[in-house]
Amino acid sequence: MQNLEFIREFVEEAASHLETVENGLLLLGEGRQERDTIHSIFRAVHSIKGTAGFFALRNIVELTHVMENLLGEARNGKLDVDGDMVDALLAANDCLKAMVGDVENSESADIAPHVRALELFLKGKDRPPAEPAPSIIVTDAKQNEVALEEKEKTVITDALKHGHRLYKIRLNLVENVSASVSPVVFFRKISSIGQIIDSYTDISDVGGLDDFLDAGLNFVFLFTTVLEKKLIALALDIPEEHIEELDVNTKLEELAQILRGGMGETETAPVRSSTMTSPPAAGQSPAQSPASAQLTSQASIEASVQGTNQQSGVHNGTAGEALPAGRETGLSAEEGIDAAKKAAAIADDTVRVHVSLLNDLLNLASEMVLGRNQLLRCLESHRKQIPGLGGILQNIDNITTELQEKIMQTRMQPVAKIFNKFPRIIRELSKKLGKDIDLHMEGTEVELDKSIIEALADPLTHLIRNAADHGIEMPEKREALGKPKTGTIHLKAYHEGGRVNIDIADDGGGIRSEKIKAKALEKGLIKPHQAEGLAERETLNLLFLPGFSTADQITDVSGRGVGMDVVKTNIERLGGSIDIFTQPERGTTFRLTLPLTLAIIPSLIVEVAGQKFALPQTNLQEMVRIKPGDANRRIERFHDAQVLRLRGRLLPVIHLGQVLGLRREAIDTSAVVRVLVLKIGAKRYGLAVDRIHDGEEILVKPLPRHLGECACYSGVTILGDGKTAMILDPDGIAAKANLRFLEEQGQRDAREQAAADMAEVQNLLLFQCSGPETFSIDLSLIARIEPIQAHHIERVGDKEFIQFRGDSLRVIQPEQYLPVNSGGARPEKLYVLIPKLVRYPMGILIHRIHDIVQTRVRFNQENIKAKGIMGTTILQNRIVLVVNIFELFESAAPEHYAVAERRQGSGQQRTILLVEDTPFFSRMEKSYLEWAGYRVLSAGNGKEALTILAAQPVDAVVSDIQMPVMDGFELARRIRADKNLAHLPVIAVTSMTDEGSRRQGREAGFDDYETKLDKDRMLDALEKVLARRREAQ
Repeated sequence: MQNLEFIREFVEEAASHLETVENGLLLLGEGRQERDTIHSIFRAVHSIKGTAGFFALRNIVELTHVMENLLGEARNGKLDVDGDMVDALLAANDCLKAMVGDVENSESADIAPHVRALELFLKGKDRPPAEPAPSIIVTDAKQNEVALEEKEKTVITDALKHGHRLYKIRLNLVENVSASVSPVVFFRKISSIGQIIDSYTDISDVGGLDDFLDAGLNFVFLFTTVLEKKLIALALDIPEEHIEELDVNTKLEELAQILRGGMGETETAPVRSSTMTSPPAAGQSPAQSPASAQLTSQASIEASVQGTNQQSGVHNGTAGEALPAGRETGLSAEEGIDAAKKAAAIADDTVRVHVSLLNDLLNLASEMVLGRNQLLRCLESHRKQIPGLGGILQNIDNITTELQEKIMQTRMQPVAKIFNKFPRIIRELSKKLGKDIDLHMEGTEVELDKSIIEALADPLTHLIRNAADHGIEMPEKREALGKPKTGTIHLKAYHEGGRVNIDIADDGGGIRSEKIKAKALEKGLIKPHQAEGLAERETLNLLFLPGFSTADQITDVSGRGVGMDVVKTNIERLGGSIDIFTQPERGTTFRLTLPLTLAIIPSLIVEVAGQKFALPQTNLQEMVRIKPGDANRRIERFHDAQVLRLRGRLLPVIHLGQVLGLRREAIDTSAVVRVLVLKIGAKRYGLAVDRIHDGEEILVKPLPRHLGECACYSGVTILGDGKTAMILDPDGIAAKANLRFLEEQGQRDAREQAAADMAEVQNLLLFQCSGPETFSIDLSLIARIEPIQAHHIERVGDKEFIQFRGDSLRVIQPEQYLPVNSGGARPEKLYVLIPKLVRYPMGILIHRIHDIVQTRVRFNQENIKAKGIMGTTILQNRIVLVVNIFELFESAAPEHYAVAERRQGSGQQRTILLVEDTPFFSRMEKSYLEWAGYRVLSAGNGKEALTILAAQPVDAVVSDIQMPVMDGFELARRIRADKNLAHLPVIAVTSMTDEGSRRQGREAGFDDYETKLDKDRMLDALEKVLARRREAQ
């Protein structure tokens, strides 16, 4: 039924307005009584009232009418908004929410307590005496007097001052309104061209909402505007016969009083004005009710003005609402037509679609992705045999991907949808707990899939209540600790690594590990010997055990730990994870890590014992190939478990086949081992597999019921070859393997080993271009390695381009800009290295990838010197040229680096202390600084840097973070603590670019925090901090 659709649209519209009302009231409760805030609340309530009138929802109309009156008085400065008034309005708003949420039963709701509570404020003792209202008598054609409130009399006099015309418009909700637009949109049209004085629905033949939905009801409203009848018909797209203009006659002397200071007419003349009626009171007869008054074109409205309104404010829409200045003197015919056309054009630029239809579209798009994968796999071998097939397949691939992404976007919603309810919760908890709490929200615009948003409401509410109840201390305790009396809870959403993080952080007392262990021992959850061996993170994870709580007293608000197992289960059910970070007396942060969507996910296809599995790429950090005898990457035994030593860290490692029962033996270190490094929250481990296939977008299907309890799987999918594959759950695999994450002793051993080595191991990509030379580039500089076909390269002038992610990307051949050999036919299969950390990226076209090696690089910079080549090294018994991609790009596209060239030599012999433990990065960064004209001193760690600083003056310090002996954080703290060095500019240049590291860097004392090897950004930052120091001096 179409009317049922209109009711649904009204509910959605009203829910949005109610959210505006609540947010505005919360701002008023904080003492922010800006006029704009009150006006936005007023308009939202007015819109709900107006549209509810279309549907004869009398309870909603009556309650919003009282709210509107109270807000109008506050907006006009006649009432001060205090906490009690805000509480009463919030309670009334909650009642409205309940009625809007259950429209069918809204008429049985008890609104009387809310009406009485709000009217008490309107009749308050401290209010200034009201100005006398004009004495106006309004009668219909049968001389029945129409009851008017004092405010309505004031509106009439104001309308008389501005030459408005008064109309009665009767609409059939089926024939007139639904023929073009819905009542919600129709009400917007009406409000855009004038003001509704009163409205009602003829419900004489209606018994309830069910009857209303099928009835052809008439909606009647009194309406004032400066437009003529034909223009109103044009604006509202209704027949002129449905519009009746009411003549208003008054006496000359009364007119003079009403128009004092306004229109100076000297003879009796008919004046068009407006009136305002009110909803029928309980027990009022239809004859007495304004809603049933039989107004006709011959109706005579006699106005006897005994008191003149001296109020300067003008009204629009309802009592107390100011008319726009443009309506004071009326409009010309041309202006009226323009206004009418604009009003007629008002309509939503969006189309409302049922969620079920979106779900169906998403399912079909997912199936299309699956079909696309199968088609590409099936026809891959025929690309060369069938001319043009490659382009067709690529087009199908691109269109399918774009279609799927667009459909996914229709289900994305901002987290504000759930965040916006928490200010109200915090306000109520603050009162209940006797605490002063501020809630700061960031990232409300971040979007997640609708299903994830809906599933997050309960877990987030629980965490917020926990933070307020057991995280934030009582005000007197905070003051005794030297903290601000008001506690703060930060709620923040942000993107990181293709996922969304949500942080719930408080600045309270934190969580003490000793207390958690004591509670766990008391409840018998762990044994004493287990408690002794628990690491910090393992101790915190005890909070997620069912029924565990550290609260000394369980309250009706929350109990830290009570329900946390449910929170963790719900988050993991969404494919996410939850982590805890805490510091005693400084606070606690709960971090939720969530996927953007649950329907289609990128995955890596792996194989074990001849069976294929899909691994979600959101958990995949890197892939490691370990050769027998590789000293830098090796699998060892540590505390009776296998671990992978990777870049100075120990990672627990297991074989997937062993966990799933597909093989019995442990990892064979005498053969090549392929390890996937997985991250779950803050935990990492290695998963060994037999083979690694291509990446593939997969459609997630739920597990069959008989596999529902298998922790290692999160779902099932169909691969491009038509075979079924299980989707792996990295968290479940770790749990089933009983992994213990070596964060204490193992990491200390790793740090000691790193300090002994005194040099970081580098990951280098070895490759070959068209000539015989072997080149290398550090993997940290490469964002992606893209395989391409030679015929996909397009030539524009003397430059070559490829299509990459919907855009063009220039590709260059290194041999054209370096002093090396070139030649030979271009093979059909090529690779493009997509760099990162460069301002103007280009693809590097290469012919062959030899290997990825992990080694401590030792350079020779004497034998081969050329722009674009950093030096040479010996790897795998061959000479390898180490490429400087920044200089290579400067040679290939000098037009992009004109500004950088002007910076050359700008350092003017200022002395910079470069603190970097890795020779590779140290040489590269030193070359950048010397190129810019700086004199450079070098140190291998923080301790060496302090020794140099004590011996000779420098102008600034550029430091890495991760270093042996003393890291960059400690170095910055030492510099800031030394009164002789505190003035020095200190910049961090590091690969640790996550927000937590940046925050830690700022707290340690770094002036700026830049990405390692980004030449332009590093030099820009250095110039800025030096300039700031000069100005400060």
